[in-house]
Amino acid sequence: MLFNNVSEKVEDLIEILGTELFEEVVKVFGGGTIYIPTYNSMIRSRKNRDIAKKFNGVNAQQLAREYGVSVNHIIRIAKDKK
Repeated sequence: MLFNNVSEKVEDLIEILGTELFEEVVKVFGGGTIYIPTYNSMIRSRKNRDIAKKFNGVNAQQLAREYGVSVNHIIRIAKDKK
């Protein structure tokens, strides 16, 4: 597949993914709109999922130290994931 007359952002994607993988992305998502989260948002979501999985109701202090957040934040994450 030839990628002529594409934007600089598309060229960047091709460079990152490689042409074969980019073709697969085009086949699946071509013509549509997809949301790509920011890196920080992706990391935060992963961390929050991990915290929610590890939370057992009595280990908020330990998780707060492990993840560098407050106990209240741990409890809020656990409540949000219920």
